[in-house]
Amino acid sequence: HYVHAGNILGTQHHFRWHPVAHVALEEGIVHYAKDVCVPHPRNTEAVDLITRLPKGPVLYKTFVHLVPTKPEGTFKLVAML
Repeated sequence: HYVHAGNILGTQHHFRWHPVAHVALEEGIVHYAKDVCVPHPRNTEAVDLITRLPKGPVLYKTFVHLVPTKPEGTFKLVAML
């Protein structure tokens, strides 16, 4: 999916979404990835969620990545010293 700067890709609700670099800042192509979520034990929201789950489930978090269309950090070598 191609998005423009400022587009809303998803709403963050509990542990489901995690925006990473460049999201909503630039135009580019959106990539979604899922990874196992291991919440911090001191997080009260995480403790409440995990204690209500049956034993043995795996929590996943969706990461939203944006690959910018224009390259960043490119430079042209002018002269060697």
